[in-house]
Amino acid sequence: MLVGSESSAQVTGGPLPGRSTPPPSSTPGDTSIIFPSPRPLLSEQQSLQSLRHGLGIDVIFSSNGFGAGVFYQRIFSETMSGFINLGISGARNTDEIEYYDPVEQRTFIPNKVNRLFIFPLTIGAQYRLFADNIAETLRPYLSAGVGTTFVVAAPYEYEFFQSLGHANSYTRFGGFIGVGANFGTISKSVMGVNARYYFIPFGGNGLESIRESPIHDFGGLFLSLSVSFLN
Repeated sequence: MLVGSESSAQVTGGPLPGRSTPPPSSTPGDTSIIFPSPRPLLSEQQSLQSLRHGLGIDVIFSSNGFGAGVFYQRIFSETMSGFINLGISGARNTDEIEYYDPVEQRTFIPNKVNRLFIFPLTIGAQYRLFADNIAETLRPYLSAGVGTTFVVAAPYEYEFFQSLGHANSYTRFGGFIGVGANFGTISKSVMGVNARYYFIPFGGNGLESIRESPIHDFGGLFLSLSVSFLN
């Protein structure tokens, strides 16, 4: 009977009498531990705290041709910033056409009286739109500013550099409203585009670029590409 029981136990695989039950076989669990980074990612607010102000340059396009500008920007919060901007651009009537004189071998504009240049110096504010709804790589904004514009009239009868010695200057008050957007993440250099409509009334009888066709308002639509370098 004993031999039969042992054989039966061997067949069935059960424990033999007087022997302990073997521990069940088990696969050890995953002991990997993932630690969070001890250095959190830099948030936009932290970027703004470290980048508060800076200088920038503008490339300006208008119906008068190309221009340029420089500006100083100060960031006050996530949505609000202020700036001081100085630009330079030519000014002319929209129907001015330049011709070439083959006899004198020079270009000229018929009936032109003055070469005109404007230097708008403005102080303004910029308000960011949709700060909580649009990705940080696109930051649209509204802007507005007021200031003084210097208008320079150089007589066309003289060669360009010589005419500057006979130029007259005028000062006029004006302002602008605009819309634009900055692109990319906030860093030490930021690129953007904007469109501004300037109001620069000259008053009185205006100022002639073409004879008998005075300009009464030196404003209009100005488009610009800008790059700012923040600190």
